[in-house]
Amino acid sequence: MKRLLTPLFYFVIFIVSVGLIGYGWLILQTQAAQTAHQQGDIQGATQIYGRAEKVFYFIPWLSRILPEEYKDVILRQVAILYEQNRSDEAFEKLEQISITAPSLTESGEYSFWTGNLLLRRALQTKDPETSVNAAKAALSEYQKGLAAQPDDWDLKYNFELVSQLFQKGDKSKDEQKVKSLVDKMRQQNEPSREELAPEKRG
Repeated sequence: MKRLLTPLFYFVIFIVSVGLIGYGWLILQTQAAQTAHQQGDIQGATQIYGRAEKVFYFIPWLSRILPEEYKDVILRQVAILYEQNRSDEAFEKLEQISITAPSLTESGEYSFWTGNLLLRRALQTKDPETSVNAAKAALSEYQKGLAAQPDDWDLKYNFELVSQLFQKGDKSKDEQKVKSLVDKMRQQNEPSREELAPEKRG
């Protein structure tokens, strides 16, 4: 019996050691990417986050064991894509989370970035109806995020910002009034880089 237990013991020790080394590497990669981003090295940060993300790609179930680490790697990439106005790619990253780790879509940070991207879509589209619908969807995301993280200042700020657009409760479908609402939306500032908390800047 002892002869069987000894190899098993060493095997378990080996697996645990490999796991700890891998986890340490992942944390170091994330920290290095964050430092590069803060120093303005966007390309370097993107490459490092990409390497970290590959771990979750090759080991899909890892995102369920390390959900916070996975969320951190993906959402920091979303932040970079948002800064570069690459909204379609950022939406793809968010969709990736919804597929690989659906529970993370209930987090405040996920709603924060989804709301920001929807608000940007509202401000950039030339179609009034699409603009209003996107703004309403952004408002809904911020509200959902606040339900998960009621003390998040950034979510509160953005929720209040978008809420102002609909304070009058104008439900008319008159084209001119819709256009007026869109014009009002475009006069508001998008959530800026400076207004983001350090942990949301990447």
